[in-house]
Amino acid sequence: MSNITGGQELFDHVQMKIIGTLSLLTSGLSLVGSGSILACVIYHRRVCATEIFPIFHLSVADGLASLVTVIMSVMFLNSVPGVPGGTGPCGYFVAIMMSLYISTFFLTFSYALEAFVRLRQRLQSYMSVDENRNDGVSSLCMYGVYFVSWIVPLTVGVFLMLVTHFIKKDPSSLMHIFPAQCSQCFPVFSAHESYCWSYVEDGKQWLLMYRLVFLLPLLIVFLLNMVLYMCIARDFRHVAMRRGLLSYHQRQEETTLRKKAFLYQSAFIVCWIPTLLLICISFAGSFVMADYYALFLLQAILGPLQGLLNCIIYGWKRNSFRRALTESSHILNTNRGGTMSYTL
Repeated sequence: MSNITGGQELFDHVQMKIIGTLSLLTSGLSLVGSGSILACVIYHRRVCATEIFPIFHLSVADGLASLVTVIMSVMFLNSVPGVPGGTGPCGYFVAIMMSLYISTFFLTFSYALEAFVRLRQRLQSYMSVDENRNDGVSSLCMYGVYFVSWIVPLTVGVFLMLVTHFIKKDPSSLMHIFPAQCSQCFPVFSAHESYCWSYVEDGKQWLLMYRLVFLLPLLIVFLLNMVLYMCIARDFRHVAMRRGLLSYHQRQEETTLRKKAFLYQSAFIVCWIPTLLLICISFAGSFVMADYYALFLLQAILGPLQGLLNCIIYGWKRNSFRRALTESSHILNTNRGGTMSYTL
């Protein structure tokens, strides 16, 4: 196999261009999908509506992540291979892309947490004699969750950019921790053994940090979301039972809720299972990119497609979201502190 590094067994030019083209197409679709949510929400001025606020934040993060991936893919497809390549913004884009996708992970958790908190508040109102009692998490706390979902990943991204581009290993040397940027913004996530890292002192350790920064939030959010949706299904049944025996309609609602929870989790894991597998496999000392070309293809297709799937399942597929876009404010409560419907 002819490869661009001359020293590592990566992909040939045709294979890499295929990956870049697929990444460009799927991230472009996600950009259109998340953009459609943002355009409609802003046009109808419904950003703060109860059913819209969570998906608005998720769409902003998905849209920005997709935009950066599109830019990286275009730069990659128009680049001239080099070792390590001319100076350029690729390393910056990698850090920004990683932080934005991590924000999308946290915001899917925020969506599930908000649904769980409001259902718990409704359950407590049925169980409490005092109708005004509220032992649930306040709306202010949920704002804090959204704040953290944005600030923590962006802080990590800025840290990675500063450390790898401005801090020098040796003050007397012009060599930064990360050398002149690769001329190719290879449009995949943090599993590939980029040849640039071979020019970096302790490059394997820095690459390991990049992998862990992306892998740990991915795993943690998936597990937390699974627990939250299981708790939501349990509490929904408790709320229904407080009214008496479960009716046929209530059983249908419970089934619908379980299906939606399964759909949200399935979309998340389908998008990121190739990346998860690649990062885990890459920890092996014998990892060679050329042996996992099929997984890299799936990663280029499914990872950037997250924004499109999110806009469909969290947005356009939900009747409550579509109604919230057009119903009058006196019909639909736009107060973020209001109670959310049982359904997701």
